[in-house]
Amino acid sequence: QNPQWTLNQQGRRFRCEGRFQLVLDFTLPAVRNYICGKLSALLSGSNIEYMKWDMNRHLTEVYGNAIAPERQGEVFHRYMLGVYQVLAFVNEKFPHVRIETCSGGGGRFDPGMLYFSPQIWASDNTDVFSR
Repeated sequence: QNPQWTLNQQGRRFRCEGRFQLVLDFTLPAVRNYICGKLSALLSGSNIEYMKWDMNRHLTEVYGNAIAPERQGEVFHRYMLGVYQVLAFVNEKFPHVRIETCSGGGGRFDPGMLYFSPQIWASDNTDVFSR
């Protein structure tokens, strides 16, 4: 519904929809506010004590449409700072919710996520014998 809320170059004929997914642009305050509002409603209205934040989608079009062309090199960093802000919101408002982070099988993780989550995985496959 809000294509301007995704990482991509607006106006291009083609955009990469890996697994039919787009990536929300967490550099945008409107996106962060929306996600925080949805998470707040969900976590307040249900007995949830565990949340998995899975970074399943590879970032293929790291272009922020609200950021000047000459500053596009900052988009990935600003994106992660936006993700951190959302996770900080969850930790502050819902300290009883344990967050587990995962890169979704990409074999990577961001050590900065450990500030917001006591557990992180480089893959969904956590069985040591089958990796």
